[in-house]
Amino acid sequence: MEGRELVIVKLGGSLITHKDKPLSINLEALDIVSNALSKSDLPLVLVHGGGSFGHYFAEKYGLKLKPSRVSAEGVAKTRLAMLKLDLKILNSLDRHGMNPYPLPPSNFVGYSVESQRRVFFSLIDYGLTPITYGDVLPKRGGFYVLSGDEITRMLSETLRPTRAVFLLNVDGIFEDLNQPESLIEELKPEDLTKIKLKSTDMDVTGGMKLKIKEAMKIAESGVDVIFVSGRDSERIVRALKGEQTKGTLVRGDRIG
Repeated sequence: MEGRELVIVKLGGSLITHKDKPLSINLEALDIVSNALSKSDLPLVLVHGGGSFGHYFAEKYGLKLKPSRVSAEGVAKTRLAMLKLDLKILNSLDRHGMNPYPLPPSNFVGYSVESQRRVFFSLIDYGLTPITYGDVLPKRGGFYVLSGDEITRMLSETLRPTRAVFLLNVDGIFEDLNQPESLIEELKPEDLTKIKLKSTDMDVTGGMKLKIKEAMKIAESGVDVIFVSGRDSERIVRALKGEQTKGTLVRGDRIG
């Protein structure tokens, strides 16, 4: 399947919100990210996590990654929290001239690959920046949480971007997050046994462990993945261009 010149960017919930304070946005970090993204030479598709908005209610009401019977109140409040967070991000992107277009997962999840590509590329070709997010979706008589990391992987496989960039609140993937000198510059499958996942597991829904898992799947589909700090504007810009910068690269397997 032929790819298009574009970059998929995942905005980590731990970066754009204060994870230790429910329903608290990190406006300073969001402004840095929005400013850097606005300088991209390539079209972007954005995905953001739930941070202290979605995760707070998902945990409170027992929403899981697998479908389960949960209260209607829990579903409604979690989804409302994600919409509130999305609106704050949209406002920031708009201030930086990004022309953001909100696209809830329910608008494309479960659609055919052809339909998904048509939805996203029609928006991009119109000069808009599609932005979607982790959300609560119905399935088998219950509801489940579809994470932003999983959506990033799904869209990478469908849209075949030039690269996928994960913006974090740390510099990249570490063998041990407690040891700053243990940053992994290029992550390969054989390196996974070296990583102390408990040390890097930074949020209640699987955090870094899930990101690494999905990044490996993205790389297997032939797309380079870059983990980089979302607190450094220059690094973000360089990562978007595919230039070398401080962070972690997972090289896409373009054989086969």
